Amino acid sequence: MVSPEVFHNNPFFNFLKPAQLTSIASIAQEGSYDRGAYIYREREYTDWLYILVKGGVDLLFIVEADNPEPKELRFGEVKPGGVFGLSALLESRVHISTARASQPSQVIKIEAAKLLALCNEDEQLAYQLMRQVAKTTSHRLNATRRQLATALSTAAKKKQ
Repeated sequence: MVSPEVFHNNPFFNFLKPAQLTSIASIAQEGSYDRGAYIYREREYTDWLYILVKGGVDLLFIVEADNPEPKELRFGEVKPGGVFGLSALLESRVHISTARASQPSQVIKIEAAKLLALCNEDEQLAYQLMRQVAKTTSHRLNATRRQLATALSTAAKKKQ
């Protein structure tokens, strides 16, 4: 178990009541990753939701198009306080991206099955968490769209 204070001070969780924070803290544990270590890979089944406490995490897509050597495309970065591994709370529970520590990193891991069980018992918790998942996912999607638009615009200018 980790301290409920970690969640109280995190924007993803700070709207929750003290009892809810304590329940989530009871199913969480600390973890650490060396620089360059993969935390999870795209298309893997997921058991954990992550909060970055210290360090940095790159979010990557693996591009395999007609290439015997797949390439990693960085589309985002998680900074301390950021939540990642959101697929753990979605029905398929399969990662849609890869996460790799960009520097030595400390995380808090929340066991997804137990968090979903808490959500089944507490509709308000479920609603608020899914609202946060949607907000975070939307933010990341828009950032990725901006990156893609910039890359396409740059490529088009080079062709001219």
